[in-house]
Amino acid sequence: MSRFLKHTITGLLICALCSVVWPSYGQEQQKIYSTEKKIVGNPDTAAFWQLTRRANKLRFKAPDSCLLLYQEALNKSKSTNYIDGIAEAMISISLLYHDKGDIAQSMNILRIAKPYCEASTYRNGHYLIYLNNNLAGIYTEKNISDSAAYYYFESLKIIEQKKSTDTSLLLMIYGNLGGLWVNEGQFDLALKYLMKANDIAIKVKDDKQRGEIYMNIAAVYEGKHLYDSAIWYGKEALISGQKRGDTYLEKFASYQIGSYYLHKGQAETAIGYLEDALEPDNNVPMYLKIIANSSMAKAYHQLKKYKTAEEYYFKVLNLNQESNYKTDIAATYNDLASLYADIKDYKSALKYKDLSSALKDSALNAERIQATSQMEVKYRMSEKDKQLVKNQLLLTQQESKIKQKNIWLGSILGGLLLLSALSFTIYTGEKRKRKLQQTQMAGMQKEQEIAQLKAKLNGGEEERIRIARELHDGIMVQFSSVKMNLSCILDNSKDPVEKNVLNNIVVQLDNATRELRKSAHNLMPDMLLEEGLTEAVHYFLSGLKQGSGMDIEFHQYGDPPKILSEYELMLYRIIQELSQNAIKHSKATKLLVQLNYRENMLSITVEDNGIGFAERSTRSGGIGLKNIRSRVLSLNGNMEINSNPGVGSTIYIEFDIQNLK
Repeated sequence: MSRFLKHTITGLLICALCSVVWPSYGQEQQKIYSTEKKIVGNPDTAAFWQLTRRANKLRFKAPDSCLLLYQEALNKSKSTNYIDGIAEAMISISLLYHDKGDIAQSMNILRIAKPYCEASTYRNGHYLIYLNNNLAGIYTEKNISDSAAYYYFESLKIIEQKKSTDTSLLLMIYGNLGGLWVNEGQFDLALKYLMKANDIAIKVKDDKQRGEIYMNIAAVYEGKHLYDSAIWYGKEALISGQKRGDTYLEKFASYQIGSYYLHKGQAETAIGYLEDALEPDNNVPMYLKIIANSSMAKAYHQLKKYKTAEEYYFKVLNLNQESNYKTDIAATYNDLASLYADIKDYKSALKYKDLSSALKDSALNAERIQATSQMEVKYRMSEKDKQLVKNQLLLTQQESKIKQKNIWLGSILGGLLLLSALSFTIYTGEKRKRKLQQTQMAGMQKEQEIAQLKAKLNGGEEERIRIARELHDGIMVQFSSVKMNLSCILDNSKDPVEKNVLNNIVVQLDNATRELRKSAHNLMPDMLLEEGLTEAVHYFLSGLKQGSGMDIEFHQYGDPPKILSEYELMLYRIIQELSQNAIKHSKATKLLVQLNYRENMLSITVEDNGIGFAERSTRSGGIGLKNIRSRVLSLNGNMEINSNPGVGSTIYIEFDIQNLK
């Protein structure tokens, strides 16, 4: 999926969060307020709703003032134990942090708000539906689609259980589910849910929702590269926003139409719509500012107005620095490198190419140093523990010898009559002691084997990191420098034969660079270090699905706990090895990978519908299976394999999460 399309869809999802799910906005707020005004003798409740009405008017004009008002409303609700007010205020505060770009804080507040939303009596569980919808929107924005789908379907389940007759809720969920499937490139599935939402919107004459549905339908057609249809639906959404005075919908629709014209190569037309999206600047949410300015830069770049394009690229960098949206900085550096290469300023082009690489590598380097330090501390502690155990064992053996001598002396002094009884007692006692010592020794040996295995695996990972870093920082940078120099010679060359030879060399360098980047990523995936296990696995399996043509599904259940980075890497390698084994050997057409977090347990399930293998081969296994068993053993996990020839395979691995912290 193109970067333009991802920008557009992310913008739509944020729009959905802001305008659909904000439970105190517009007509929804009026319904709530009119209900609350009927409560007699409760001035604190009335004061709460007055504060929220004032706050809502300031959301985009003065977000900091809006946040202060909602915090005051939250404090009033807590002081009177007004559950509905607490739920309302916390959901709204979460959205304000989302507007500011602080996604982590937004999600954290929603999790704290959950018990209040569950306890709320307002309109038959609506706040819990809003909360699940907002969580789903954030997960969609973070490209964790399985978690997003889970929360959307949880909302649908609540609507069904509560037998809610509020069609606006179904409209909201169907519309956002459509946006989710657009983001995943599942355009036919997206249209299914969007048309469901559209049918309801037409039936209840909800023009607001229809405008947002049109925006998502436009994104579907963009994904299908049918830009004229995308523009038509985008303009319908724009008209809807203009009729209703919904400036937020109007701005996002203008950005959307501008990006579609940019796809068509009509940069001048695109600029007109993008200017509408950015005016007035003080009433534009931060994320829309970033993506609209980025599109403006691309439009002027397309028109070869390089100076203006450069100014917009630098504006995007400044906006990213002001906010917490950091994901596009490296991409903008790449765009600047491309711009400078176009104007033959190869020195600046190389500078921004290097900045882009350095930005990605800095996080990797910090993580590597931290992991190495942790490994050093663990190694020293392990050595001390082993020495203490050895000393304790020597002391036990010495005490055993002394006790043995005392027993024999007591036997002689006690007389011959007790000799047989004492001999029997000594024999059985010694046998028990020897058995206990053997058990202790076996346990120590097992611990040593596990420690050695961990050290061996960690050493292997360190070597992978070192090689990946050398590929990325050394060879790839040199390739880029060579390409820049060749490009400069190519531009100055007058000989057609020489130009053709040089051009072929540049193409070969591009191919080699791509292969090196792929190899470096396989050795040490950036996604794992930057986003964590779930997103890294999702990204890896998406690439595997694209490359192999196999039907691969990935699901995650439960919220992932904090796991040490070195253990996350081992878990990633386990999933990577199992998935690649299935691709190479199983002859399967379908592969299912699941990560399940429940209570204190983490389980990994990898299942395929391939040819399977005999029971004896699961015990012996090839090198890949032995490596997986070694990794599972080093993390004190359990591994079960169920497979029979012709019926596929299921591999189940389970870990105690406490062992991974």
